[in-house]
Amino acid sequence: MSPVINGTKVPEYLLGSLNETILSQSEAIDLRNALEKDGYLFLRNVIGKDEIAKARKDIFQKLGEVDELQYPFFNGIASGKSKRDTLNLNRGQFWEQVSNTPSLRNITNGQTLKKIFDKIFGTPAIGFDFIFLRAVAGGKFTHMHCDAGFFTRKTQKILTCWLAFTDVSFDKGPLFIIEGSHRFQDILKKYNGFDVDLNKNLKATIDKHPVDFAKERNSKILTADFKPGDILVFGMYTVHGTFENNAKDKKIRLTCDIRFQPINEPKDPRYFGPNPGGTTGLGYGELNSARPLNEDWHIR
Repeated sequence: MSPVINGTKVPEYLLGSLNETILSQSEAIDLRNALEKDGYLFLRNVIGKDEIAKARKDIFQKLGEVDELQYPFFNGIASGKSKRDTLNLNRGQFWEQVSNTPSLRNITNGQTLKKIFDKIFGTPAIGFDFIFLRAVAGGKFTHMHCDAGFFTRKTQKILTCWLAFTDVSFDKGPLFIIEGSHRFQDILKKYNGFDVDLNKNLKATIDKHPVDFAKERNSKILTADFKPGDILVFGMYTVHGTFENNAKDKKIRLTCDIRFQPINEPKDPRYFGPNPGGTTGLGYGELNSARPLNEDWHIR
């Protein structure tokens, strides 16, 4: 099945497969070299199945309780309905509560991921307290962008970790990376120093359609059939987005973005601490995920 971006099918000749790095066979230098070469690290089976299943079940339970999933909730099938606003006075508080689910935090801010980033950075790492959990229903996708404008206010030494909690096949809207984009000098020049919160007249989203973008640069759109527990690590100038979730079974895609940095680098107070304000200071309410599953997303 050809993946779809913003209503357009991606031609097969433009699709490529992410290069997998075998974590158990890789020393720290191997991880750094692969990240430098490709602009990403694709690692399978990083988080154990039981841990992933527990977090997924707990999150689906919370979504089911606001009528956004069909019963039984653990199947993760969107209901097309929502009582999120009826049952909660504040969307941000609700999504913060979901994002602080203990079984989720045991993974996102636990030792398994931290040790991987310790190796990559070559020094002790720390994960952001503010995380980006995404439950994605039919028709939704993330527009193509790079992360620099959101996270590099205090340091450039930031890496994104995209973690799958469900099967994310082509029809569920997996993340894609534009091959070689971490070396695109025009992207580096445009987004180095850009701050989406301070430079409000500019957008983080790259307006050009990913199909046209890849064609013009003689590049490919790289992705994979992700399984629960797989992660994709990439830098701040790697161009990426997600395909649309157009699954006929109406199952949602559950993933989470966690950012990591060396612990000795300056910390952006927007993303650290007991009540981090997030990119614009509005907390978890600013996220698309704070919107009910049956509501459209905003574009930055």
